[in-house]
Amino acid sequence: MTHHKKQKLDLWRILQVKDKFNVLNPFNGEIVGNVDNLNRVQIHKALNDSLNFKCNLSSKERSEILLKTASYLKKDATSLAKLISLESGLSLQDTTYEVGRVINCAKYSSKVCVLSEKDITSEYVLDDENYPELKVVTEPLDLIVGITPFNHPMNQVAHKIFPAVAAGASIVIKPSEKTPLSAIRLVEILVECGLPENMVKVVNGIDPALTLDHILSFPLLDMITFTGGLSAGLAIQQKMIDFKHGLKRYVPELGGCSSLIVCDDADIDIAVDLALKGCFKNSGQRCTAVRRVVVDNKIAEEFISLLTSSVMSLNFGDPLSQLTHMGTVVDEEAATNIKRRIDSAVAGGAKLLYGGNQSGALLSPTILDDVNLTMDLVSNETFGPVCPIIRAKDFEDAISIAKNTNYRLACGIVTTDEKKAIKASNELKVGQFNFNGPPGYRTEAAPFGGFGDSGNGEKEGIILAARGMRRIRTFYKH
Repeated sequence: MTHHKKQKLDLWRILQVKDKFNVLNPFNGEIVGNVDNLNRVQIHKALNDSLNFKCNLSSKERSEILLKTASYLKKDATSLAKLISLESGLSLQDTTYEVGRVINCAKYSSKVCVLSEKDITSEYVLDDENYPELKVVTEPLDLIVGITPFNHPMNQVAHKIFPAVAAGASIVIKPSEKTPLSAIRLVEILVECGLPENMVKVVNGIDPALTLDHILSFPLLDMITFTGGLSAGLAIQQKMIDFKHGLKRYVPELGGCSSLIVCDDADIDIAVDLALKGCFKNSGQRCTAVRRVVVDNKIAEEFISLLTSSVMSLNFGDPLSQLTHMGTVVDEEAATNIKRRIDSAVAGGAKLLYGGNQSGALLSPTILDDVNLTMDLVSNETFGPVCPIIRAKDFEDAISIAKNTNYRLACGIVTTDEKKAIKASNELKVGQFNFNGPPGYRTEAAPFGGFGDSGNGEKEGIILAARGMRRIRTFYKH
């Protein structure tokens, strides 16, 4: 055998050796499935395949693939919701809603396909009669890497992949090692609906830090788009510098410590509903979830009474029961850390009004009163089903409490006075502000993202996400 043939055979053997790791159901610990634990060579092959793929699909063809994907998702929504629940522990009520978000994302992204290729030259021509003729060229980036978290294991992936399809760009997704099955299934569906398989790939590894090193050791990346926590986002940025990607495009959508401000003139029923959904939907595992309920002391007792009654009616437990409102958090370790913060707040003077119980990865929905900003529960992002109530002396005090964080992702206010809402929005300067609505509300096309510890000002939302996945060049005809 020649040396060249032996090298090829050795490489083939390396590519065939695929260790597996199990994906566990957080509720009962059962094995849901297993996925490939890829090594450096395998990850580089996936990245190289996507890099070398050049999309020749027209915007109309890409749009049709996304619409076909939306129809497929709608037809298969029940089984997809069950898959998400099995690997994430989220209730079927939450995951059914998530599949709906994925469907909407596909539909809106289909409309952006043409928009992303629009000739924007006219936007840059002012009074240029005496200058050379200008042509502004936009084209897809060659290779994007998307890194996604566990809390919306299909929807977060969709919000990376679908804009990339709209932009005509190749993308490789690294989903959370805790919830990779939903990402794999979504990519399979896209390929079944006509997307070339090298245009989108999934790479998995049980050790996220090692997998990231494997990805970043590939030299020809154009962009990293990441959704997750602050510490992980900063670590990725540092590693990009270490691996000589410091000038590559980086879009981090990070955590939040969002407030819901309830003014003394608020509609109490609206406020209770927003707090209930903001704190406990998706088991409290959303970057825009309500982390602080800031209530004017004049109405606090009435608000707390109604909220407690509502929370006590929530069913929590088996994620696959149709009657369950709230399932587990992602794993027992996460639940233990949240419970530790709850206990610390109580030890520091907060009043436990309801909940505070843990069984494995299952946490009861929890309400605490008399929380203050020195407590770890609200000074940092607590990613779970907790409703910390902070009493404010007046409107100005409420704004001061809401501003007291380095996170600037979202905020909501409940008031009948629009002037108060505008004042709060202008003072807080968060990425998303909602007047008589949940802090986390967003439309698919609108800009999305935060500042401070919540992000670097780069925006997602389908239109800007797709636009950010293309490069701009100029061509002058003299």
